[in-house]
Amino acid sequence: MHATDRTADADATAQSREAAVGGEWATMLWDDPITLQPYVVRVLMRRFGYSRARAHELMALAERDGRTAVAHGAREEQEMHVAGLHADGLIATLERVSA
Repeated sequence: MHATDRTADADATAQSREAAVGGEWATMLWDDPITLQPYVVRVLMRRFGYSRARAHELMALAERDGRTAVAHGAREEQEMHVAGLHADGLIATLERVSA
């Protein structure tokens, strides 16, 4: 095996691994009957820059459906969003978006 073949194999393996963890991910906000609604709205406005109306809509969706996606993107970015929501006392999880 030539060095270029090994490099090509290593590149293919790295791309395969990246495809497995990459892609689209979502930050899911879960309904929390303890936390006050105005606080959830303020957190969504501050963390994500949503308007009051959009933040209220997302909060209401989480309350009605049990959870809702509040952000989408790369896994690392969504992990930071989840950690930030946890720091604010909200229940959030990371979920892979199916293609």
